[in-house]
Amino acid sequence: MLNFGWPELFIIIALTVLFVGPQDLPRVMVALGRVARRLQYARYAITRQFDEVMREADLDDIRKSVNFEQEDNPARELYEDAFADEDLATLGMEENKGGGKDNE
Repeated sequence: MLNFGWPELFIIIALTVLFVGPQDLPRVMVALGRVARRLQYARYAITRQFDEVMREADLDDIRKSVNFEQEDNPARELYEDAFADEDLATLGMEENKGGGKDNE
């Protein structure tokens, strides 16, 4: 993003000393430090809020998808269909086993 080498850093320091002055430089540096700290905290707070919202959203989706007994859960229909398919598959296997023995 920002690639500063030593030569660029020395030029920035020299220009800052020329424009601000050596007497006001400590106050400017303290103010810049405070601004940087506030920006870093704002970034931290936003990241925490975003992570919390994502975690809450994921947990709610997981809770809804796991709770198949809930009436308004759209996965309930798939859950019931899966059991119906399993029952049909089990019946088909039993018929095949029974049919194979009858044919022999």
